[in-house]
Amino acid sequence: MKKRVLFVMYTMRLGGAEKALGSLLNSMDKDRYDVSLFMFSKEGELLDSVPEWVKIIEADRKSRAMLLEGRYFFKDLIKGFHIGAAFTRLVVYVMTKSRLLKRLLGGFSWKYVAKHVAPLKGHYDAAIGFLEGYTDFFVIDKVNADKKIGWIHIDMSDYELTEYDARYYSQFDEIVTISQTCADAFCGRFAFAKDKIHVVENIVSPAIVMGGASESIGDEWDESVCNIVTVGRLDYQKGYDIAIDACKMLKDRGERVIWHVYGKGVLHDQLQKQISERGLDDTFLLEGIRKNPYPYMKKADIIVQPSRFEGKSIVLDEAKILGKPIVVTNYASVADQIIDGVTGVIVDIDPKSVADGIERVVHDKELAKRLSDNCLLCENKSLRAIDDVYEIIDKA
Repeated sequence: MKKRVLFVMYTMRLGGAEKALGSLLNSMDKDRYDVSLFMFSKEGELLDSVPEWVKIIEADRKSRAMLLEGRYFFKDLIKGFHIGAAFTRLVVYVMTKSRLLKRLLGGFSWKYVAKHVAPLKGHYDAAIGFLEGYTDFFVIDKVNADKKIGWIHIDMSDYELTEYDARYYSQFDEIVTISQTCADAFCGRFAFAKDKIHVVENIVSPAIVMGGASESIGDEWDESVCNIVTVGRLDYQKGYDIAIDACKMLKDRGERVIWHVYGKGVLHDQLQKQISERGLDDTFLLEGIRKNPYPYMKKADIIVQPSRFEGKSIVLDEAKILGKPIVVTNYASVADQIIDGVTGVIVDIDPKSVADGIERVVHDKELAKRLSDNCLLCENKSLRAIDDVYEIIDKA
């Protein structure tokens, strides 16, 4: 008899965790598991990456409005006359903007939100919250399952975690994270996790990456310059403000580069203002989101990831599959994926260091070729991850 397994996710918008979930679901054995995906909102560019045999369940309108961005869904609460829920949503929004209020209210918004979120009907053999935060907490409070598994995609060493976080994560039967650095950071904050934590890499399929990269694109690039590509949502974590200042330095040094950014996010307008102020409107380009970024990554001369922190970057694994020279900042978990001078150039997290790293790769053709060749030789260990997932689900 097949085991009933539930995954819980916010949406399938274009992001690293969403991409990882799509790859994981496509790798699962449909003859072994009856899989359902509960989504706070059934939407996103990666929605069609969910296999047809996976049953998708969507949260009701009230729950969706409580669990996702208030600026998009707040009106649904008013239209539905959910006044108490609307007030709570407003308080939670203000709480996230004020450190003082956050401390006064206990620092854990889920305890207020959860009162207005409906439990999920049915019983499952295993339920998996696939992203830290509300998806994990939803599994604990709102899902009936014999085994509950929490999934962590980030390095939590610098996060403000509370007794409420500890209370919830201690209830999971198993906790999964995507790199040893993330596991060490989580266990450093919560000692109880040492007996239940597992490292499972995000699955990155070479066939999908190479197949996507072979698609033709209409964008014309100036091949007489160095074309840099960065892929990721536009938020503070990804360090685009650092990248813009690095690009300004390169331009001032006389380097001929065009920096293409593929992604969207809340910082778009702020970043565009910074770009214009630096005189980079024709040099640092916010190209918007691309459902298939691989042809652009393939065309790039260099892939740059200027992040302040990451769990385990899917973009870096994809860049290695494509054999691209990589420049990446020295966030805590970067050594889990990149060997400095071998599969990429690791630089400090500041504009000058990023600019220097790019300039080094641009001018040292031998280095660029060595990085590219070594990336192509890297073993893709992530394909073994599905066996680890099966073991965790089936563990007695």
